[in-house]
Amino acid sequence: MKRWLFLELVGTWMLSYSVAMLFTNQELEIKGSIIYGLMFVFGILAIIIGFMMAQRRLLQAIAEYSASSNNSHLNIKNLLYDKSMLDRNLKVVAIGDGEGLSAVLKSLKVFSNNITAIVSVIGKSNSRDMNSSIDVTGIKKAMIALSECEEETRDFLNYRNMDSELFGKNAGNLMLHSLSNLHNGNLSEAIHHMSKLLAMNGKVIPATLNQMDIGAILNDGTRVVGKEELVQKISERKSPIEKLFIVPERCEPAPDVIRSIKEADVIIIGPGSLYMGILPILLIREISDAIKKSEATKIYISNIMTEPHQTDNFAVSDYIHVIGEHIGKGLFDYCIVSDSDIMPEYIRRYNQNGSDIVDIDKHILKNTNLNLIIEDLTALDDKNYIHHDPKKLANVIVKVICDNMELKDNQSTLEYYTVKSKMKRLSKKKKKSILFKDVKVVVSPNKKKKEKKR
Repeated sequence: MKRWLFLELVGTWMLSYSVAMLFTNQELEIKGSIIYGLMFVFGILAIIIGFMMAQRRLLQAIAEYSASSNNSHLNIKNLLYDKSMLDRNLKVVAIGDGEGLSAVLKSLKVFSNNITAIVSVIGKSNSRDMNSSIDVTGIKKAMIALSECEEETRDFLNYRNMDSELFGKNAGNLMLHSLSNLHNGNLSEAIHHMSKLLAMNGKVIPATLNQMDIGAILNDGTRVVGKEELVQKISERKSPIEKLFIVPERCEPAPDVIRSIKEADVIIIGPGSLYMGILPILLIREISDAIKKSEATKIYISNIMTEPHQTDNFAVSDYIHVIGEHIGKGLFDYCIVSDSDIMPEYIRRYNQNGSDIVDIDKHILKNTNLNLIIEDLTALDDKNYIHHDPKKLANVIVKVICDNMELKDNQSTLEYYTVKSKMKRLSKKKKKSILFKDVKVVVSPNKKKKEKKR
């Protein structure tokens, strides 16, 4: 800050001195006139640059102050300011399912409250808690990820009553069912009001309120309808999915889905189950059309591990190719991929269940129009399952967002520095895991076979 104020002072002196010499000294030679003329020009430039940089540094300092959680002088006004900045920050739409979507939502809520999670609700629920045929498991996971107190919310929503009248019934499902009944069976309204009760940082929307299911044509020509039957058939026949479709073919998006996509600054798709979570949402024509027309930055986050019988031997380009075949090519601007050194025992555990590491085929991806970002984004949870690290993922997403921000005014500049400051503070707290340090990835037999074929 001081250097820019000093530059302004120097510029003011140069401007004043050159003006005084040019207008008061009538005996100046050509050489002197040129020198003072240059001083005049440089003086103006110094004042302009000093003012702009001082203003920018002031905005950065304000953002850093608002982002600092360790500030002992932080009062209610600061907290309200920080909350209002999050509320006004970039609008982000996330599409996916399961733990992959949860990791993305956890990373997004660090720098924005304007988050909309569009969740798949295909297939019939196996729950005894609701009469609805819609499976709300994905909705609950997204709500937990966006809540302020994740652990408490998870315990509550997954709690099963042991009383005689409500024995074995899930508290989260009962709550959604009750709220849905209060709003004439409207699940979208039920989720909206439940989000308020849980004080979530963002909102969760089901992709559709229609009773939607999926079907597929397998590689051997078999046609299967129904999620449960499809999972069973591909497991029995060992035949991959050739083409996926939704039933009914025309499903209407839930209220606010299209509006959220149109207003979004960033649209993130994945990670998650390709055939059971992501594609069923994108196959709703209005949703895929809205994404194609949107001017938002579109990011695809690749899975770390393949899914048994569904994406066997898949590389990153295979995921993008399948989405392109079903929805249309050229959907994404960026592709984020995790490349981490993982201990052999963790990979073998997945291999035993038929899963493997998703191959990063750079030579194919480089021939696309995608901006490929490869980073170490892998972490292990308490049960030693591999997943995306929300903090690491947040850093990468923020970098993409900030690189695409147009700083048109002071408000945009302040938002930029707020996002950057929060991520800078977050990265300082990040501890390096020894689980992935100096350990080479073990290439499974499946990978070796695939490489030989190539």
